[in-house]
Amino acid sequence: MKGKQDQLFGKLIVDFVNASTAEEAGTVFIRGAAAAFGFGHEFLDQALGRYPTLKLFEDSLSAGDRELVGLLLEERRLLSVINNLPCNISLASYDYDGNRVLTFKIQPLEPKWDKENPYEEDIFRVPVGTGEGAWLEEVAEMFDDRAPLSTEMDEVKEQLLASMKEFIELGDRILAVRRAIPPERTHEAQKMAAFYNSIQAEQEVLTELQERWRMILDEIIGAETLSRNHVLLDLLLVYNMVNRRELAVSEDGALYEKPLFEEKYFTERAGLADEYYHNVLVYALVEFLRARGNRDKLRGCPDCKTFFIAGPRRAKGKKCSRCAKKKGRGTRG
Repeated sequence: MKGKQDQLFGKLIVDFVNASTAEEAGTVFIRGAAAAFGFGHEFLDQALGRYPTLKLFEDSLSAGDRELVGLLLEERRLLSVINNLPCNISLASYDYDGNRVLTFKIQPLEPKWDKENPYEEDIFRVPVGTGEGAWLEEVAEMFDDRAPLSTEMDEVKEQLLASMKEFIELGDRILAVRRAIPPERTHEAQKMAAFYNSIQAEQEVLTELQERWRMILDEIIGAETLSRNHVLLDLLLVYNMVNRRELAVSEDGALYEKPLFEEKYFTERAGLADEYYHNVLVYALVEFLRARGNRDKLRGCPDCKTFFIAGPRRAKGKKCSRCAKKKGRGTRG
């Protein structure tokens, strides 16, 4: 195990970066960690069984909950659209099951120096009621009064009003479904929608990490002098923080050194999502580079842009084995 561990650490990193989707990157990460740290099949089954994937979401979603979950996810998407428009107005809440009032937060265009917090947001409420469109006119007036007016902002205003109209209609559909099913079904659908959103957030982190680690590997491969390479020096700061050995006492009273990454780190998903992956990847890369000659084995394929670790038979090969085989077949043809 010891003799191959540095190679397993290297494989963990290149497989993670080369994964075709964020979801695949997450599962590849767990499989690579299991191999590199010597965890058994029981760990792998447990960790993969708990890992939040879209497949796990689909398998857990009952047929009866699909409609409401879909509506709740669309509600979240629309809220994101509204609150990411390039203006100083955001939608804080809408209680469509109660007083049917929209609550907006408005960032002041200029500091209010007479207040304790000059940048404190204003609260503006618009009652929706049961009217056909009076509330929409009030939202339009709020925008005209509170947002800067320009040609560009007129377009933003139209986007806001269209999204708000769709948002209110969606709220009515959600309310109709909720009133037709038991409260526990509503609660379960809300849990599943939150689960889906957490998976999406996780995959956004993974996508960003994959891109960051592509740049890291490119930098390591292309660096002329590692001793002054700022990317590697930054990684070493993280490595030295992570690589802290701790002693513990076993049940029989013996002192032992706790492993840096125990199985529960992966099954309980310790820490923030970014750190959870990044700390392991940093440790794996440094351990891989510590073995003499490994840095020269780390390659980036110029054809398919994947990364690979060159084996003894391909010590001078610049392309990954798949692209090298394609070239060989083309030459023979």
